[in-house]
Amino acid sequence: MKKYYTRSDLAIESLAHAIQDKDYKHDEKKDGDITIETFEILQKSDLYPHEVGQYVEISFPDYQNVSTIAKHFEQQLSLFIKEKTKKIDPMILFVGLGNETLTSDAIGPRTIKHLRATHHYPLDERHHQQYYDSLCIAPGVMAHTGMETADIISCLVSEYHPDLIIAIDALCAQSYEKICHVIQMNNVGIYPGSGIGNHRKSITESSMGVPVIAIGIPTVIHVSSLVSDVYNLLEGYFKESLDPSTALKVGKRKRYEGRLNEVQRRLILGEIGQLDEQKRVQLLNEVLNPIENQFVMSDKQIDFDIEMISKILSTSINNLRY
Repeated sequence: MKKYYTRSDLAIESLAHAIQDKDYKHDEKKDGDITIETFEILQKSDLYPHEVGQYVEISFPDYQNVSTIAKHFEQQLSLFIKEKTKKIDPMILFVGLGNETLTSDAIGPRTIKHLRATHHYPLDERHHQQYYDSLCIAPGVMAHTGMETADIISCLVSEYHPDLIIAIDALCAQSYEKICHVIQMNNVGIYPGSGIGNHRKSITESSMGVPVIAIGIPTVIHVSSLVSDVYNLLEGYFKESLDPSTALKVGKRKRYEGRLNEVQRRLILGEIGQLDEQKRVQLLNEVLNPIENQFVMSDKQIDFDIEMISKILSTSINNLRY
């Protein structure tokens, strides 16, 4: 098989084959069923696409604790802002990347729509409320504007001279369980469209001339990753069915437990079932890419998810004070 890169914009997935403490450092905290993970990538590698820097991922199973999710997002974003700029009241350019007419790509524009822009406020009013000096824009996509998004942002930087750019965009996940259930932040920047192979100019400190914080939500998954996930579910299902202690389990559950042994895997799932996950995805890519069937898919309730998460992001950002 040819070596295909397993694509995920999430650090927690992309670093699966990297070496902890050599390639990256990892810290994890829990608040109920919400997990806050910090990844400090120490060096670049062919094993993962991420640049050297810090990545924070807030994972949650549902939207039952919206206020707690928002609290942790606000805290982590506030720390990033204070680390990236030494000014007490920096000027921040918020950029909502993506196509507002395509729901799975609309998280950026939908969030921007609800943000409070304050650059035009009288100075005494802004300082009294302790609002950040903020500008907001959703520059659209090249198919609609004919312009590179990075070029539009670069022009705004030249005109307004912000101290910081915060870009919000949709990401691509490797696992369907991550779709719209993770908020990722980094202090590195972003390459718009890279998760689905639609590479555009980067929005980073080196390309913009000012620090960049990227906020991303995984909203899509490649069909090859989804099929590989189904193989894992099949293996767990058959393992539970063959095990007397779990064969009589009834009712819904998030995931099947257990794995087949080598003989069972060969008999039930065949040769493809014996491949590890990375090789299986590589094979599926090799099959799908030449016939252009490497589809990108989203969840059936993506409209609800985007609405919920855009409100979490915008509310938290509007609550920020310097």
